[in-house]
Amino acid sequence: MAKFTERQQALYEWLQNKHLITITEIQEHLGISPATAYRDAKALVQEGAAVKTANGIKLTPAAAENGKCAFCGGEINERGAFIFQLQDGSQRKACCPHCGLMALKNMDAVSALASDFLYGRMVNVRQAVFLLESSVNLCCSPSVLCFINEEDARRFQSGFGGNICSLEKATELVGKMMAM
Repeated sequence: MAKFTERQQALYEWLQNKHLITITEIQEHLGISPATAYRDAKALVQEGAAVKTANGIKLTPAAAENGKCAFCGGEINERGAFIFQLQDGSQRKACCPHCGLMALKNMDAVSALASDFLYGRMVNVRQAVFLLESSVNLCCSPSVLCFINEEDARRFQSGFGGNICSLEKATELVGKMMAM
């Protein structure tokens, strides 16, 4: 781990206990400006100690720990789990489709499966349909849900909103949202 400033070290220690912190919480807890809170959070992300979220940062797993998300370190939610088969034969899991899409960009995965939100059946992510930003959120933001087919996604969308898209479009949009 790189040498952090005293304040960044305090932020990292707080993050280890809390696991998820918003920029507003950082600002209030440390008594700093929003710009300084963003810079300190960015320092942790750049060193691999944290992962950027829509509103702040999350603790990064030290490694692909058993039962933990390979992207954010959170608990695996079987209803939204992503499973990656890597080129070296090992497997990694993500806690939800949001983390799955973010991790997929950074892994040398040969295949990936996602859990259908309605029925819990596993589906190849290349054939899945994704619903972004519905009012239902499994754990991470922005909300991403996975469906086996577009008809199920459309029916769900009619009650809970969101945008339906393919794997490629979902990956692109989630990446853009996280960059904001």
